[in-house]
Amino acid sequence: MHDPYLSNPHAVPLRAERNDLVSLAQAEQVHELALKILSRIGLEILPEDLRAHMAQAGFAVHGNRAYFEPQVVEEYVSEMRRRVSTHTHQPETGPATLRLAISLYPHHLHDLESDQVVLYTRESLAQMVRLIDTFADEGVDGAAPGYILDEPAEMQPVTQYLVAAENARQGCYPVDTTSPATASYIFEMAEVMGHPIRSLPVYLPTPLRLGGESLEIVMANLHRLDHISVSSMPATGANAPITPLAAFALSAAELIGGMITLRVVTGKPVSFHAGVLPFDLHSMAMVYGSPENLLFHLAASDLNRFYGYAPFRGGGNIHVMAKLPGAQSAAEKAAIMTAGALLGARHFSCAGALSLDEIFSPEQLLIDVEIRNWVQRLLAGIDTQLPGDDLLAEIEASLTDGFTAQDRTLDNYQRLFWYPHLFERDFMGPWQQAGSPRFRDRVRQEIAERLARPSFQLDDTRRREMRRIWEAARAHVSAM
Repeated sequence: MHDPYLSNPHAVPLRAERNDLVSLAQAEQVHELALKILSRIGLEILPEDLRAHMAQAGFAVHGNRAYFEPQVVEEYVSEMRRRVSTHTHQPETGPATLRLAISLYPHHLHDLESDQVVLYTRESLAQMVRLIDTFADEGVDGAAPGYILDEPAEMQPVTQYLVAAENARQGCYPVDTTSPATASYIFEMAEVMGHPIRSLPVYLPTPLRLGGESLEIVMANLHRLDHISVSSMPATGANAPITPLAAFALSAAELIGGMITLRVVTGKPVSFHAGVLPFDLHSMAMVYGSPENLLFHLAASDLNRFYGYAPFRGGGNIHVMAKLPGAQSAAEKAAIMTAGALLGARHFSCAGALSLDEIFSPEQLLIDVEIRNWVQRLLAGIDTQLPGDDLLAEIEASLTDGFTAQDRTLDNYQRLFWYPHLFERDFMGPWQQAGSPRFRDRVRQEIAERLARPSFQLDDTRRREMRRIWEAARAHVSAM
């Protein structure tokens, strides 16, 4: 992906600055509250063997809860802080090349033929993977935009990986290991595809609880892992306090407790990144695409500086709650992407995703790519080169015929101006002469053209091996 205006040496790029939403002093206060939560309320640890291990290691365990003394917590946090600070990438300072990423989690598809939201089939998932592969050289990362809900839950990630690997260049990257019953098959597939899994997340059920399938998967596959991360989804006003800093304190407490427990039990390096989500009392749902969600994302970046992370200033999450492509989805994604990019974000997740990430829409994907290209051009800034004395002759020669045919105009147009693939740039007359085409018609035409291109084919050796593993997983699930 190359755009000539990105390398313009005479351009002044456009950037924005913001105040800290959470100062380091406030982050320290949040941490102090997290220490109190861990020492007085503790962390519920559901697996009995993990509780026994913590008790043997000298931690206070009463019933299902473990308690953490502040001085012990500080030791483990300091260790993680040192490790994180040595591996955290610094914000990018080069040309504003923006990348989009596909979500793995949609279980429904916006079907273009019926214009309805439908369940994925294996055929429709493969088609969408092939569509995404056409964007692999255009700054879009990922392969499988969802999974097939209408099959056993244990097989869903296995089938997802197989379909991605067979139909996309980026399908070699592993999918989320969501089922303990078939996680080992995902590990095996990842080895075949040359991208072995060395790190996995553990998701803590908020508030202050450690357990669940992600923990089972990690504990069963420790011998394969070099690193573990812990994360949670506290939502203000639902499973966390409604005030943001108080919610951050709960988030930090449960993640620190999870981090320490897993560090003690497994001996593996463990890291966390605190965050919170907004909860809407009208819809009784976590609300993505809202101003609050972006603000919380930015505030989390500020807070996590306290734990050793680099000071990223932008936000890269373009989830929205709209169910179909339209005014809401385009407006919210454009607003989030513009604000985030101006503040320094360079990667934006969930391109094409709607209803958080329940639905994938190929139409929305093309809109998101067009929005990304618009924002990228904005960031590139304005050319500040002032032509020499020959400008006077150019002006004089153009007094009657204008500047359109001038060499300087023709030589510099593509360097100075971005021309969209989908957004309109002409007046009403030419549009009417072309039959008054609708925006959606142009989008759907491009989708059809992309799907007609020659598609990626996985080599026979890896294809046979991936299918062998899939068959083994299916036999295992059938025998359960």
